[in-house]
Amino acid sequence: MHITFLNQKGGVGKTTTSILIGGTLHSAGYSIAFDDRDEQGSLSWWNSEIGKIPTKSINENPDVTLCDTPGRLDLNHLSGQRTLEPILQITDRLVIVTEKSPISVQATIPAVEFALKHIKIGAKVMILFNKVRTQTRVGKTMTLPAINGVRVLTNYLPLAAPYENVQLDGMHAVSGQYRELVLKLALEILL
Repeated sequence: MHITFLNQKGGVGKTTTSILIGGTLHSAGYSIAFDDRDEQGSLSWWNSEIGKIPTKSINENPDVTLCDTPGRLDLNHLSGQRTLEPILQITDRLVIVTEKSPISVQATIPAVEFALKHIKIGAKVMILFNKVRTQTRVGKTMTLPAINGVRVLTNYLPLAAPYENVQLDGMHAVSGQYRELVLKLALEILL
């Protein structure tokens, strides 16, 4: 299975989400490989320095490949489209990562529209709310219907120190209820 984390908007947490889902599935016994398509190389750096999970070049036949996409894609220009189209053609699960706010959701719509036009037949497209600030009015009360018919995942990732700390401490930083929440999210994506 090939899972891609996407949004043309930068800073929504695609790389951290890739790390969390990949690390959790790896700990659960899945054969994992990371595919870093972001020219910044943040996932590759994290993995070589901290994560030590095989990359696609090492593990050519994993149970799950997790693909991190560029932090900023201009889907109105051919270069952004050419970057994303081949990725969408090999993707089984497309997770569009966004923050839970009206502005972030509005900025996510072009990625949803592009994905729906170019995704492989039979692939599932879903929206993940990340960095949810559960103590704010938006975080507590804002509910959103499916965006252009794309299902919003039931599970989400709150803004929480363990998820930030995974960047320095690896998956050891994520335990207890935080690890359980990521596992529930990973299983929802896989199904």
